[in-house]
Amino acid sequence: HANAWGIAFGGPAAGSKLVMPGARMDGPAIYELLETEGVTFSAAVPTVWQGLLNHLRENNLKLSTVKRVLIGGAAVPESMIRAFHDEFGVEVLQGWGMTETSPIGTLSNMTPELAALPFEEQLKWRVKQGTPPLGVELKLKNYAGQDMPHDGSTYGRLMIKGPTIARAYFRDEGGEILDNEGFFDTGDVSTIDDHGFMQITDRAKDVIKSGGEWISSIEIENLAVGHPKVALAAVIGSAHPKWDERPVLLIKLKEGETEDKQEHLDFLVGKIAKWWMPDDVVFLADIPLGATGKIDKKLLREQMKDYRLPTAG
Repeated sequence: HANAWGIAFGGPAAGSKLVMPGARMDGPAIYELLETEGVTFSAAVPTVWQGLLNHLRENNLKLSTVKRVLIGGAAVPESMIRAFHDEFGVEVLQGWGMTETSPIGTLSNMTPELAALPFEEQLKWRVKQGTPPLGVELKLKNYAGQDMPHDGSTYGRLMIKGPTIARAYFRDEGGEILDNEGFFDTGDVSTIDDHGFMQITDRAKDVIKSGGEWISSIEIENLAVGHPKVALAAVIGSAHPKWDERPVLLIKLKEGETEDKQEHLDFLVGKIAKWWMPDDVVFLADIPLGATGKIDKKLLREQMKDYRLPTAG
């Protein structure tokens, strides 16, 4: 999968020892590998790190050599960044990219100005996917192709341009993939702030369209998974006769925990707008992951195709 953000090349090129995990990606196996191989830097998707954090906490373990982790493939919950920093002294970097971006699109490296701030203040930027490398340009456009402001709050389709960005697919499959300015449409919905930090708010195909406005499934998911009883959380849109779609929170609980819908809704109160509040909470025995460890929204929607909102009448 995009050669693990280029590390398969970058590690040996820097003269670094390179450790591959193989098929076992569970918390105990990852912990054993990190410790026995003396790993100082590692990269994985959030679900892998969540499994490791659970194992560390359940067994009162520490990380003796790891100093920094790069997390990509899906947005990183603030609770995970805090856990690595506060409990284990490990810095979290976010990365975003695609095979079409070769593969780095952004990294959440703190600028000197931001690095000088207390950690609590840095979190505003650490939860974002970051800034692009040299020569790569980002911009936001609406569905009409108009430029959107980089004010940190206005959503737009994320466009990317640069010498490391694909100009075409093999044998011109799909035809022309760049717009008239040479930008590639990533398929992500994002914001960009005045420091140039980009934050993914959703995949265009996953964003929930409710009453003509957008609701970010990622933002709700990253808050919901911060609840101590939650192992995995996902949010999908469900049809509604008045609002087109409303969000449904899907939860896989940690082993031994009991179901309580209201408890998880109450956990979100004050953290999101009232109209973003999920219309229902559904507990699942498992939440499917794709081959790269990301939550498989396509499969989830297929599993939930017969579900009907209690608020849909």
